[in-house]
Amino acid sequence: MHKHHVRGAFQGRHTQLRGRRTADEGEHGTASEKSTASPDARNTYRHEDLTRPRVLLAAGAASIGGYQAIPDKMKCVAMTARYLFRLRMCSMAFVALCMFASAVTGQTLTIQRRSYTVRGLEGEIPSLEIRQENQLMFRLPAVSGLSTPGAEEKLSNIRLVKLPLSEGQERWEATADSNLWTERKFIWTFRTDHIEFQQFATGSKQLERCYFFSNGISEPWTNGTSPGVFANSTIYAARYFSPQPNHADQYYFAIAMPQSVGVLAERPQPDGFHPELMTGLFAPPPLFLAFERGSSWASIGIGDKPGRYLFNGLEYSGSKYAGTSFWVNYAGYQSPANGFESPTVAIHFGYSEYDTLFQYVSWVDQKGFGTASRFPNAAWHHRPIFCGWAEQTREASTRRIEAHDLATQADYERWIAVIEGRGLPAGTIVIDDKWQSQYGTFDVDERKWPDLKGFIAKQHARGRHVLLWVPAFHCEGLPPELTVKEGDRAIAGDVSNPAYEVYLRGKIRHLVADLGVDGFKEDWVGGLSRSPNLKMQAPLFGIEFVRRFQFILYDEAHRWKADALIETQTPNPLFRESSDVLRLNDIWYGARNVSEMMKRRARVAKIAGWSLVDCDNASSTNLEEWWDYMQQQPSIGIPALYFVYKTESTMEEVPDEKWRQLVEIWTAYVRELEDKHGR
Repeated sequence: MHKHHVRGAFQGRHTQLRGRRTADEGEHGTASEKSTASPDARNTYRHEDLTRPRVLLAAGAASIGGYQAIPDKMKCVAMTARYLFRLRMCSMAFVALCMFASAVTGQTLTIQRRSYTVRGLEGEIPSLEIRQENQLMFRLPAVSGLSTPGAEEKLSNIRLVKLPLSEGQERWEATADSNLWTERKFIWTFRTDHIEFQQFATGSKQLERCYFFSNGISEPWTNGTSPGVFANSTIYAARYFSPQPNHADQYYFAIAMPQSVGVLAERPQPDGFHPELMTGLFAPPPLFLAFERGSSWASIGIGDKPGRYLFNGLEYSGSKYAGTSFWVNYAGYQSPANGFESPTVAIHFGYSEYDTLFQYVSWVDQKGFGTASRFPNAAWHHRPIFCGWAEQTREASTRRIEAHDLATQADYERWIAVIEGRGLPAGTIVIDDKWQSQYGTFDVDERKWPDLKGFIAKQHARGRHVLLWVPAFHCEGLPPELTVKEGDRAIAGDVSNPAYEVYLRGKIRHLVADLGVDGFKEDWVGGLSRSPNLKMQAPLFGIEFVRRFQFILYDEAHRWKADALIETQTPNPLFRESSDVLRLNDIWYGARNVSEMMKRRARVAKIAGWSLVDCDNASSTNLEEWWDYMQQQPSIGIPALYFVYKTESTMEEVPDEKWRQLVEIWTAYVRELEDKHGR
């Protein structure tokens, strides 16, 4: 039944019922008293639902009202017609109830669960009020938009119906007419502890933004590209938590602040210095945001089958004039010609931001939206790390040269000699930016490293392992035919091109199998731009583009060394298959309370599935912060040292006493490792 028919049936229902009793009661009673709803159907609804079939029948019967004016000799005929009409209406209502295909309004659909309640609201765009412990958290539209490049979707004739139970779970379905797509459907599933939403479409156009609980994006003072506030989300929470670290160490934001969780933010960066927007330290983090109101937390997160993360991340517009929008952007590189299924959205409810994050990650795993690690961590993966990057940057600043100019064999041998002289039991050496002749080729710069193979053999003889720093899918030095191009400009190695994969695997094999490299530290992870002019072998866009590069790196390294170590900055369950250790990434020069900051990063990483994290340590802020963090690192993850003389930014020299204490800390850490894992 069309929604405006239902609305008409409900208007003045008490007047209609009262009129029917006066005009139509007889020895057989009223049709409304003989509802055909089954006991099970009645139990599914609240009190208001029990009146719905009655109202529909009463409204239909009223359409032949006024029979009292018929002469007595015609009354028998009239009553017979009345009876047949009522019988037909009852049969139609019975079929409708059995099929659960009655259009619904805010008075009729409610869901009650232990952790949440939902109330449906009627309107031109039906919506759902979602509460947690009597706290109104969200008002969400029942439908969401799906745009094409240059055109927003217009939805009309929206119907919301209740579907049969599926695996014991209640489901609602919305359908709509679209100006862009030939078929539109939206499914809500109300599970015991969370809510799921997914949208579907068919058509031949290219996909751009797939919205969730929204259609278009509001501007600060106008509707923007949105039809208005009822087409978008209303957030009643006061603030939200993002698992995406930034250089301001800010995780909590007012709901007006936009956010992106992924590999490349869609929002334009404002002019000036904004450390809270300097993200990319986790790329991607979990695709999740958690909203707080009082003591209640409700999260919104997305997931999809591996291979279908063809977008750069989950975008959040911030709360504006016409509400809030959530979306992912396919940038025109996908088409729903064979049917489009959106990522699934999950709304979880908990007592803290980390509680809802844990529930979200568990849901991702249960749905098969993530991957599993492929190799166990070797004992040596836990050993303390020395990386020369902070020493490179500190010395470069005093010598007025580029930091990557100091990634040389001579410099690293000099710094390692200092470490050995102090007695620091470093187990892994990371050669940082730039040991390569060109970033994209993976070729050793033999001017800087005349004997990398000999250097590695020497470290192996002393019980150490060696990692090389690599930027993700960099195009420097690559043949043009192996690159992604924006116009005529190469912007990345084309991981969608089988020829690039063959090229890259060959370079990795040489480094690992021939030179003895033990693994890689991945960096500079980001996504492709949303330009419609990208030229690549196949439309492998977004997070899947990043995932493919990392998989090749991991798979080929482990092919030649089963205990190889790949360090990444990708604490998303999708990337477990291609990561051994999660690095907590850089520390901004102005950061304070560094230990607590890194504990928060480690907490996110460990919930996401990484039991082992590299504490990282570039760039040290000042001596006091550095020393506090060095003492706490063994309780967080793998201890890491990035300089051997002075702090990077404040140029403070470390007293000998602290170096002696650090030797004691690391020695105790290694002894505990050996007791647990062996030598």
